[in-house]
Amino acid sequence: MSSRIETLKAALQKALGAQIQSLTEDVGELTLVVKAADYLAVTTKLRDDATLRFEQLIDLCGVDYRDYGDGAWNGPRFAAVLHLLSIANNWRLRVRVFAPDDDLPVVPSVIPVWNAANWFEREAFDLYGLVFEGHPDLRRILT
Repeated sequence: MSSRIETLKAALQKALGAQIQSLTEDVGELTLVVKAADYLAVTTKLRDDATLRFEQLIDLCGVDYRDYGDGAWNGPRFAAVLHLLSIANNWRLRVRVFAPDDDLPVVPSVIPVWNAANWFEREAFDLYGLVFEGHPDLRRILT
């Protein structure tokens, strides 16, 4: 008998295939990393695929990896990280997308997928300078 995480991992691999850059398990939760070019298509599939059904966006935040691991990080500087919940399947998933350009970090907006992303994306824009392409009202809200 497979665990729920193994079942979710298999469902993600089947549904997303080559769109998965990495899929890792840590502290009982899966983290899916996708390319910025695939981000909107992947998030739409995560919501709409009958076996996955991630209906709810719990959180979205920006991350700056500049000083991550005491400077040992050797990758893109900025990422957007989503935490998703499938109420139907009682699954949680972390999705990470790195902005390909450190000087102008741009990733697609997921507002067309989950409208709840609106203020989360504005906050990440305000605090980290992450630009969410396609956001209907990307302006500062905090500082």
